[in-house]
Amino acid sequence: TAFGGQRVLKLLESIETNHKKFESPPIGPIGAHLQLASESWSVAVDSACGGLLDAFIVTCCKDLHVLRECASKVNFNNLRIIVYDFTRPRLIIPDGSLPTTEHPTVLSVIQSENHTVLNVLVDQGHAERQVLVKDYEVGKSLAFDDRMRNIKEVYTSDGDKIFSRRAVQTFYPPTSKKGRPNRLCSSLGEKIAELKNEAEGIQRTIVEKNGQKSKLVKDQCDLEQKIADSKRKREPEEHRLEKKILELDDAKRAFAEINRYAAVDNSELEEDIKKEKNIIVESEQLLQKIKVKLAAASREVNDRREAYKTFMDSVNETGHRASANDELELIKRKLDAAEQEKAHYEGLMTTKVLPAIKMAEAEYADLQQLRQDNFKKASTICPESDMEALNNVAGSTPEQLSATLNRLKQRFDQESRRFGTKLVIVAGKS
Repeated sequence: TAFGGQRVLKLLESIETNHKKFESPPIGPIGAHLQLASESWSVAVDSACGGLLDAFIVTCCKDLHVLRECASKVNFNNLRIIVYDFTRPRLIIPDGSLPTTEHPTVLSVIQSENHTVLNVLVDQGHAERQVLVKDYEVGKSLAFDDRMRNIKEVYTSDGDKIFSRRAVQTFYPPTSKKGRPNRLCSSLGEKIAELKNEAEGIQRTIVEKNGQKSKLVKDQCDLEQKIADSKRKREPEEHRLEKKILELDDAKRAFAEINRYAAVDNSELEEDIKKEKNIIVESEQLLQKIKVKLAAASREVNDRREAYKTFMDSVNETGHRASANDELELIKRKLDAAEQEKAHYEGLMTTKVLPAIKMAEAEYADLQQLRQDNFKKASTICPESDMEALNNVAGSTPEQLSATLNRLKQRFDQESRRFGTKLVIVAGKS
C-alpha cells in the first residue's frame, strides 16, 4: 500500500481476476520491485523517481487497454502505465555515458530481480544520470560545475533537487511532507523484522496500559467502597444533627417568650422616657421660636439703621445740590458772555475781514492774468529756449533780469568809450 494505497490492492485483485486477458502479467507497482543498497538513500531515490514508483509496466498496447479497464473498475483512474518490451535484455550503459564523479547514482543504489524494471527506470527516469550526495553543499558543487559531464540532476539525502540548465541554476526542496514514512528499503525481510519488533513494542505498551487500567479500576472500586462506608456512617450523624436543630429551635422560642415578658415589665419606664423626650422636643421648638423672633428683631434694627443712613445721605446730598446750582448759574453767565463775544467777532468778520479777503483774491486774479500776458509778450520778443541757453538766467524774476541788463549796458558803454578813444588815436597816427 506504500505505492498507491488501498486502490493498488484492489487493482492487483482485479488483475488476478482478469489475468487470462493479458499477454503477459503486468509488472507493478515499480516501487514494490525495488530494494536499496542502503536505506540512507530512501528519500533521495523516492524524490528522484517520483511517480515512476507508483507506475505499472505492460508489454503491449492490448495489455494497456485491459489494465485501464481493470483500473476503472476499482476507480483508479489516474494510474500511470508504461508500455515496454519484457523480452528486452537489461541495458548495458557504456562508461562514457555515466557521470564523471565518484558519488553514487540512483541506478547504482537500487536492486531488482526484474531487469525490465531497471530498464524502465533508465529509459524513463534517467536513473543512471541522477547523482546522490549527502548534503546541499556537495550537491551544489557537482550540479553547478561545468566540468562534470553526464549529470542530469543531483539529489541530497534529504530529498533536495539541484540541477543546472545552461546558465540557470535551480534548487527544489522535497515536495513530500515531513514525517512521511520511507517507501523504499534495503531488504523486505529486514523491514518485516523491524515492523514486527515495532508491533511487539506496541503490544508490550498495550499490556502495560491494560495493567495500569486494571489498577485504576481497582482504585476506583476502593474509592466507591469508601464513599459507601462514609454514607453509612453519615446517616446517624445526620439524625443527631436534626435533633440538635430541633433543640435549638426550642431554645429560640423560649428566649423569645422571656423577652416578651421583660418587655411588659419595662413598659412604665419606656412611658416615662417618652414623656421626657416630648418635653425636650417642646423646649427645642420654643427655643426655635425665640431664635426666629430674635432674628426678626435684628433685621428690624438693621433696617432702621439703613433708613437713618439713607436719611443722612439725602440731607448731605441736598447741600451739595445747592452749591451745584450756584456753579451752574455761574457757568450759564460765562456761556452767555462767550456767545456775545462770538457774535461780536462774527460781525467783525462779516464787515471788515471778508471784504478785504475778496479784494485780495480779485487783485491776485488780475496779477495772474497780467503775468500770463507779459509771458506771452516776452516769449514773442525772446523765446524761452534762448533764455534757458543763458547761464544763471533760468528761474530769475523780471526785476533781476532788468538789473542784470542795466549792468551789462553800463559795462558796454564803458568799454565802448575806452576802446573808441584808442581807435581815434590809432587812426590819427596813421
